[in-house]
Amino acid sequence: MSEFLDIALSFPPVVFSFGLVIVVLYWLTVIVGALDVDIVDVGGDAELDAGGGFWSAFGFGAVPFTVVLSLWITLGWIVTVLGTSWVNSANMFIPPALTGTAVLVAGIGVGMLGAKLLTRPLGRLFEDAPATAHADLVGKVCVVRTGTVTLDAGQAEITDDEGSVLLINVRRSPHEPEGIDEELFARHSKVVVFDYDEAEKVFLVVPVALPPDVVLEA
Repeated sequence: MSEFLDIALSFPPVVFSFGLVIVVLYWLTVIVGALDVDIVDVGGDAELDAGGGFWSAFGFGAVPFTVVLSLWITLGWIVTVLGTSWVNSANMFIPPALTGTAVLVAGIGVGMLGAKLLTRPLGRLFEDAPATAHADLVGKVCVVRTGTVTLDAGQAEITDDEGSVLLINVRRSPHEPEGIDEELFARHSKVVVFDYDEAEKVFLVVPVALPPDVVLEA
């Protein structure tokens, strides 16, 4: 085990090792959120669309950025760990800096190629998936999945017209009337989407139990 850790924390695997830790933590956060356990809302869209520039040039445009990056880092880490192990066992009379650089280049290249091959079938799934406009979710009831919803953080689960369950970023309105019970925004509470904030890329919500005579401004 110690030998494996030494390799993972040596150059060049260490370049990917820290990234792999972040990837694992990210997907654990996604899973924890799906299992309805309190998580820290990082704000913004969970996934970035690599629609142009560098990513689309390599055919990654149809797949979310986080999926591509996760595959690239994981494959690159595997290649560099295996390559470093082979170099160490071969006892080659080549400067470590030279072999390390070669293994790093191989990890980057093979990782990119492998990510492209693996995301190709996934791209079809994303292309076939029905797109839901933000306006289509306005007026729908959703269930709070974080500990609470505030002006700065919060997530809720909502079902679109196609029957797909989505996890969206939600916020309370800065123009919300005073005196609304905080428990109405607690986890498992039902809230209604009444607007979408284009600037912040979040949905504004109000409790289902809010009196009908109260008017909220976006």
